[in-house]
Amino acid sequence: MPRRNFRQHRPFFSNAMPRAVVQPKMQWKILPILWLALKRMAMGLGFLVLLNLLVALIVMPAFLPKKAAAPSLPSEMVLFMKFEDGLRELPSPVSFADPFAGVSSATVRNIVNALDYAREDERVKGIIARMYAGNFELSKITEIRVALKRFRESGKFAHIYSSSYGEGGGGLSRYYLASAFDEIWMQPLGIVSIPGVGLEVPFARGALDKLGISPQFFQRKEYKTAYESLTNKAMSAPNREELGAIVNDIRFEMLEQIPADRGMSKAAFEKLVNKGLFTAPEAEEVGLITHADYGDVLLDNVAELITGERDADGLELIDLKDYGRVMEKKAHGLMVGGKAKVALVYAVGAIMPSGDGGGFGGDGIAAADEIAPAILKASKDEDVEVIVLRIDSPGGSPSASESILRAVEKAQERGKPVIVSMGATAASGGYWIAAYADKIYALPTTLTGSIGVVGGKFALGDLFGKLGVNWEKIHWGKNAGLWSANTPFSASEAERINAMLDNVYDNFIARVAKGRGMEPEAVDKIAGGRVWTGRRALEVG
Repeated sequence: MPRRNFRQHRPFFSNAMPRAVVQPKMQWKILPILWLALKRMAMGLGFLVLLNLLVALIVMPAFLPKKAAAPSLPSEMVLFMKFEDGLRELPSPVSFADPFAGVSSATVRNIVNALDYAREDERVKGIIARMYAGNFELSKITEIRVALKRFRESGKFAHIYSSSYGEGGGGLSRYYLASAFDEIWMQPLGIVSIPGVGLEVPFARGALDKLGISPQFFQRKEYKTAYESLTNKAMSAPNREELGAIVNDIRFEMLEQIPADRGMSKAAFEKLVNKGLFTAPEAEEVGLITHADYGDVLLDNVAELITGERDADGLELIDLKDYGRVMEKKAHGLMVGGKAKVALVYAVGAIMPSGDGGGFGGDGIAAADEIAPAILKASKDEDVEVIVLRIDSPGGSPSASESILRAVEKAQERGKPVIVSMGATAASGGYWIAAYADKIYALPTTLTGSIGVVGGKFALGDLFGKLGVNWEKIHWGKNAGLWSANTPFSASEAERINAMLDNVYDNFIARVAKGRGMEPEAVDKIAGGRVWTGRRALEVG
């Protein structure tokens, strides 16, 4: 094809045409000019768009969060770690609204793996931890405590510092974590707050009645009390029994672990719990902490231990996250030639059909349309020998849970064992997706079970009446107002809701019976919607 000579085209602003040329009629002459103008404009806009894209490609990387480069490791080091924003199952997502947020915090698995690497690494001399405020779930703490104990068995030190352990509130969970370290440091004006465990549940039915809001929820069965604080004016006997058992199991775990770590008897520690609140000198005197002193003194002590000089500036401190990243990369390199693999699939958050949450928002969603395909993909991988399903979920949609369970079943049919690892919670739908697993592992304080179902709605008709709002209805279908917030359930609507709940409950029981090798009647006897701790769940099978 010959090259087009673009110079042959007349410039947009051209000279007048010679008189010898016959002028076309005005209405036809203006059309080519308009077309040419539009074409030039489009080309100009296209150039601007292209220019903007080029600028964005050049400039934006400077503003986007960068993946931190793995640092080189010295021949001798002390690791440090921070507990400041709770403990995560999954890395916090990088926010494009806040591109300066940096690298997300370490997960429980990252911390445990790094501690295990450090245990065998002769370059690592010890660990210093700094505890801030945060939500520390007992089961996640337990996993880190176990890893810390393995680390300390190597003879290396593990010290922790905090300004307080529970200032302004209960600090038992924070102290539970701190107790696994060999030395516990606290600021001289800090406090240790370990007043035990208290559960307080508000019951709002009286207030809702005054507002004209009618909560209409049905449960299967007596222990499925998720909405009881809205439907009742006081705690039911099954609810009190269930919560009392959970508190008692937490007490059992605290008395088993903390006194043994701090070298005191269970009776002595329970006496301290009954006292509850301790100043720094008091906490040091009774053995709850080892040092009532400042963080800089701790660093100087460690520096003297490592370098022989009380100068923290000469101390080589490496962030545990960075250390773990380097060691993970090294371990991955050693495994490249290997064939066998373990596929790890996470189910964290409320179980919903898709990541958009069906109107509940995308954060904290265990999306069935992501988890089920991940399990199926792993089941087709010839190099994968086992699939580990890590669950930290309070439940959610029965149909979404069924989709994930079906994927587990298909993976097993393809010869892939599925192992479930439970985090802080694997209850209701979280247990549904675990039911068929070849093995289920839980921690003593994991909350699981809740084999039941609850459903219903709020009827706001009386509230609207008090506000002077009148709703007019035009319906087709006897039960067209089934999900309307303006009216309570009619008799036929309530019958359909209860039939649905019975169907879900019966199928839940059947799947648990099949997966755990039990009779449905036996499952029903220990189910009833009851939440069990991991320790109790093991006892009841």
